[in-house]
Amino acid sequence: MPSKDGALRAQKPPQIAAICVLYALAFWPTANIRAEGEPAEDFLKRLRAAGYFDIAITYLDRLDDYPGVDAKLREAIALEKAHTFIDSAVVARTATARDESFLAAEQQLTEFLKLPSHPRLSEARLQLGKLQMVRAAQLMAGKVDDEKRKAARESYLAAAKTFDEIVNNLREELKAMQGQKIDAAKEPEKAAQRDTYRAEFLQGQLNAGESRRLAARTFDDPAKDGKNLLDEALVSFTDLSDKYDGYVQGAIAMLYRGQVMQDLGDREKALDSYIRMLEQPEADPLRDAKFQATSGLIQLYLTDKEPKFDQAIDRGQPILDTARPDEKRSQSVQQLRVDLAKAYLAKAADKSQKPPDAKRAQTNGRQLLFAASKVPGTHLSEAETILADLGISKEDEVELPKAEDPKSFAEALQSAIQLYEAAEALQKNLTTIEKDAKAIEQVKELQKQLTETRAIAVMILSRGMSMVTVETDVESINQARQLLAYLLFQEKRYRESAVVGSFLALQSPGNDTGLRGGLIGLTSLQYLLTEAGDQDNTGLIGQLRDLGEYLTKTWPNDPQAAVAQGIMIRLALGKDRWDEAKQLVAKMPSGSERASYERLMGQLLWNKSVMSRQDGDEEQAKSLLNEAQASLDAGLKGTDGKLVDPEALQAALVLAKIYMRLEKDKEALETLDNSKFGPLKLVDKQGAPSETFKSDLYATELQAVVSRMTSPEGDAEKLLDRATSAMENLRKSITGDDAQAKLVPIYMGMARNIREQLDSAPPDRKTKLIDAFRVFLDRIAQSSQDPDTLLWVGQTLSQMGESAMAPGESVASGQAKDLVTSAVETFENLKANAKDLPLTVDYQLGRSYRLLGRYKDAVEVLANILTQKPMMLDAQVEAATAYEQWAGTDPARAGLIYKAALAGTRPNPNHPKKENTIWGWGVISQRTSGNPKFSEMFFDARYHVAKCRFLMGSANKSEQEMERAVSDITQVAALYPEMGGAAKRQEFDALLKEIQKRLGRKPEGLPPMK
Repeated sequence: MPSKDGALRAQKPPQIAAICVLYALAFWPTANIRAEGEPAEDFLKRLRAAGYFDIAITYLDRLDDYPGVDAKLREAIALEKAHTFIDSAVVARTATARDESFLAAEQQLTEFLKLPSHPRLSEARLQLGKLQMVRAAQLMAGKVDDEKRKAARESYLAAAKTFDEIVNNLREELKAMQGQKIDAAKEPEKAAQRDTYRAEFLQGQLNAGESRRLAARTFDDPAKDGKNLLDEALVSFTDLSDKYDGYVQGAIAMLYRGQVMQDLGDREKALDSYIRMLEQPEADPLRDAKFQATSGLIQLYLTDKEPKFDQAIDRGQPILDTARPDEKRSQSVQQLRVDLAKAYLAKAADKSQKPPDAKRAQTNGRQLLFAASKVPGTHLSEAETILADLGISKEDEVELPKAEDPKSFAEALQSAIQLYEAAEALQKNLTTIEKDAKAIEQVKELQKQLTETRAIAVMILSRGMSMVTVETDVESINQARQLLAYLLFQEKRYRESAVVGSFLALQSPGNDTGLRGGLIGLTSLQYLLTEAGDQDNTGLIGQLRDLGEYLTKTWPNDPQAAVAQGIMIRLALGKDRWDEAKQLVAKMPSGSERASYERLMGQLLWNKSVMSRQDGDEEQAKSLLNEAQASLDAGLKGTDGKLVDPEALQAALVLAKIYMRLEKDKEALETLDNSKFGPLKLVDKQGAPSETFKSDLYATELQAVVSRMTSPEGDAEKLLDRATSAMENLRKSITGDDAQAKLVPIYMGMARNIREQLDSAPPDRKTKLIDAFRVFLDRIAQSSQDPDTLLWVGQTLSQMGESAMAPGESVASGQAKDLVTSAVETFENLKANAKDLPLTVDYQLGRSYRLLGRYKDAVEVLANILTQKPMMLDAQVEAATAYEQWAGTDPARAGLIYKAALAGTRPNPNHPKKENTIWGWGVISQRTSGNPKFSEMFFDARYHVAKCRFLMGSANKSEQEMERAVSDITQVAALYPEMGGAAKRQEFDALLKEIQKRLGRKPEGLPPMK
């Protein structure tokens, strides 16, 4: 379907999903639209996100034909068209298409700005200013002469003027609203408008400064000829970052401060600004700014008298590795790739590097440049120049396969079927030879032919679909839709296959063709959810749920449609909708299928319980634990016949762990020994569900047996023999050359489990447990000389000692001190009598030193570890904790030691590594930011950053430092209102109140969550 708009004519060839969208709009039942209203804004966003700009324009042209569309959106059609044209210009393949799109966008914005009043006028002005900036950037791309520089400068300054007008207008609007004292609860629309104006006010101020900075860069010497503009920009950025650092714009202003300082040649201030930008908490709106800040740091490192390429790589590579799929084509990521490539190439050129290291660095640099050279943008010329200097030319782009236009729908369908059959034959041949290491070139050729064949089939079929008439046989149309959906799925074009498959299911209810189309759509939506990862996937989940419900209702007795019900159960569980999942499971007939979902639900409830306990919500954790126990018990006992699925063994092991958590050690052992599903009885016969299952099983058995030793019903001697046997089975379950490396973390996990069991036990039972564990440990220590076993003994002693410490106590005393002292003796003897010990021994020794208050010894041991393995996060946390606690015992040097806890140290000045060996809380928070795996550690580190800053300020009597501590907390609260969970938020709140009180203010703490 050719585009009607010249500005979009040069875009990529029409995609089949776009055709299906219009086809669906033309034939979709109107009753549904009238009943539910037209989701116009959401639909527009999806069209633009998918790159279907011509369809979006057509849709906006027809907006008046659809009922239920919000009147405000109808009034803003010109603005929405402008957004669409700008998005299309950004991805345009030719300069002509790009310029046409920008011109069309400017015309639409000008038209919209003629309105006397509209809530989105400020948004339109912002877009106009951004458009002026983009056009200026185009003039500065490629080969630039004085005339282009002047024109670009004028465009940047025109943009600055546009943004200044926005700021001035909105400042008056916000002042007027401030006088109205809007109550958000009573006047939500006014409150929302105020928030929008505030965001646009801050964005306008940010863009005004950036326009001036870029205008200054149109001069050959920005620091000299553009100094006035840079100074004006710096005033804007400083005002934003100092006054509004709790807002996204204020945080991003720190990046721009660094760029201005870099342009002015003030290297130290630029470094400070970039680093402060990177220390900001991880949040989606700040990710692009962090990529740019990293580029700035790398540029500064490489322009030193002695280029610091190692520091540049250490800073750049970890951040580049976090780039998400949707970010990997952004301009900031491309520039980061180019800058990081320079660092690798500088390392490769360094004559002091070993040949393998230099070769590896050169390869990394080339790969980064290749990746950057495939994406259009302002970086492209630089990337291609560096590649050319390396003697490498840009790879030729692969042309899309072509096909003759079919003469009719029937011809298109027949051709597509023939191509599909050819593709299946190619796939069969490929499967046969792809495992042959000698057939690499043949495999590549077959893969290329397969891709081309499927692509041609899709093209022919999509063109044939446009030839459908009212006389075309409906069955043939549905056959074509089914084939099209399947081909799109094979090409991994899941969004389009989901559209076609879902549409087919709705158009063919009750027959096999509709069901197959629905299943293709369902599977495609699942793949899209997987690809979305942590991004907002609410819309996808809604589509999947709606389609799943439709399939189960329309084909209630078909086993294939039952798959949809299973997916819906998993979706409900994935979103913590436990009641909904229970209802869906309850509707299933008794049998193995239902039992499997009961076991799945039980295991997920167990995981949720563990997370709740980590968040400090013990009440919810216990409630979830009881639910998990009931669900797993039903899933294991409610199945007819014998269980032969290894998954059931995993469920039984989890159930045993739950019984242990509920202090039901007898039931735990009975579960492990059960003749029907007990993993101890069946694991050798049925096979382990995973490689680590046996070790986990014997570790759980060991914990249950030792716990049972405290019961008056238990035979202590017999149980002690069983515990020893379980310990031996545990050791035998770990095999291979890396057995020692695998065994150590298992022992550590056992020690943590014992610690958790002790922590949750009442005082009288805790004493009995410690005595029982102590007897067992003494027996193991006397009978074994194995370093791994003795390491576990020492670690368990240390963990038990820590558990015996009173709440709030940082230095062990009494029974706790005796246990930790025994642990230290075990570790020291182990170091004296064994060689080639893992770093875990030193880590546990350093931790034990800290628990005894031997902080200097702790720091020395931990620094030795971190000299060898700086990325060992647990050791970094221990070292920072040791410094923080040490400072509290040394008032004379408290300020200096708190600074070490906050910013780290390099205890060995002779070590060649120039960066701090011990990072401190600041770098720990930066390195863990944005990684869900380290979420708890990130919030804990941010808390300690604020705490150390406050205590350092108190020790140094510096209100400025204490004010920074306040800012540390409010920034986290602004970007992450939940602040790591209820318990951690309470800690932040209590600390903030303490700081406010110290500063002589009312201790208000954190504002309530909205």
